[in-house]
Amino acid sequence: MGIPTPPRESAPAYDELFHDHPVNGTPPSGSRSAPQYSAVPQDDVELESGQHNHASSSAASQQQPESLAQTIAGVFRPKPHVHCEQCDVQTAARERREAEKHCCAMVAVTFMVGFVCIMVLGIVVANAQIKMKKHMHD
Repeated sequence: MGIPTPPRESAPAYDELFHDHPVNGTPPSGSRSAPQYSAVPQDDVELESGQHNHASSSAASQQQPESLAQTIAGVFRPKPHVHCEQCDVQTAARERREAEKHCCAMVAVTFMVGFVCIMVLGIVVANAQIKMKKHMHD
């Protein structure tokens, strides 16, 4: 661990060393000569949920505020909700995402349980082989 010395020469540039390499035959993605990609529109319907309002919500805001007893009683009273087409699309998309998430989680759990079972089986087999070798030498 000596005293650091300044470099005598600078390293050559990457382009000077590898300009004729086959990988560099195609322009990099940030290059001006490369085709530029256009933005892909998002089709997730819940992103647009801020624009979705039912007419019943404006009527509820014009009423007088509820008392404490009415609020408590309202918890147990089911509130009617009229579903429009956009509500159905959002609900279907939400249910589809939840089903996909559940499916992925079940596959992951299956693989984890399988690996644990194989590991335990391997330990049992290895111990049995060690015991057999020990008894054969005795």
